[in-house]
Amino acid sequence: MWLVYSLLCAFSDALANLFNKQLVTKKQDPVSVSYFIHGAGALSFITLAIIQSKKIFDVSPILLLWIVLTALAAAAAGVIILVALKKGDLSLLSPIQTVTPLMVLIISIFFLAESPGPIGLLGILLVVVGGIYLDKNPKEKLSSIIRRIVSYKPALLAVLAAALYALAAVFDKGGLQLTTASLWALYIYSFIFIFLTPLVLIRKGQGLKKLGDNKTLLLSSTVFSVGAVYLQLLAIQTKYVSYVLSIKRLSSLIAVILAHYVLKEKRALFR
Repeated sequence: MWLVYSLLCAFSDALANLFNKQLVTKKQDPVSVSYFIHGAGALSFITLAIIQSKKIFDVSPILLLWIVLTALAAAAAGVIILVALKKGDLSLLSPIQTVTPLMVLIISIFFLAESPGPIGLLGILLVVVGGIYLDKNPKEKLSSIIRRIVSYKPALLAVLAAALYALAAVFDKGGLQLTTASLWALYIYSFIFIFLTPLVLIRKGQGLKKLGDNKTLLLSSTVFSVGAVYLQLLAIQTKYVSYVLSIKRLSSLIAVILAHYVLKEKRALFR
């Protein structure tokens, strides 16, 4: 089932990025968007936990540590990618995030003792290289692509978000060894909501007031963002993190297609 969960996660993630791009294009505040999504996600998982009769407050010190580390990494990554989407094309930024599986692979070898076999390593490498080549001109060298990415601020933000998502995914695996997917999602969404609250208060909730202007987009983004995270957690429970993230990054190809047909981005068709 991990493969099914990962594929569904890829579709959900691509749609979430599409709606997020549309939200920030309409000048919605990235922090406020993330704040709303995580608040709604926390409420959803509280409801699920109650239905499943879970013990919500049964949290050990080691589990709390995993929660805080994961929430910090995920919160930062979520805001950074929204800022990147505000300034750059979805069809470029989404493929750049295909470096996540490679980062996850390196981190998980040391922290989770996960060592994929030769076929698995080849698959991860193909995902990463394929993502980079989505922005390659016909006669361009790989080194030129890398230089172009390094010189483009939104692309650098996307790489930073990918690194933070990689850390969060590895922490997810550690947390899931101590609790269930629904409770873990509840804890992470709740803590991210708490971490973002001071930022929202500093801005006096100005960004939140404008969210009502795009209710349909906001609701769509929330549903698919929360869905993608939960599906990823279900997959990670039974398979290597690097494998799950590799399948999830097929969302890059889907995002490029959506960017062409929905957002009409100029280079999306070429990519």
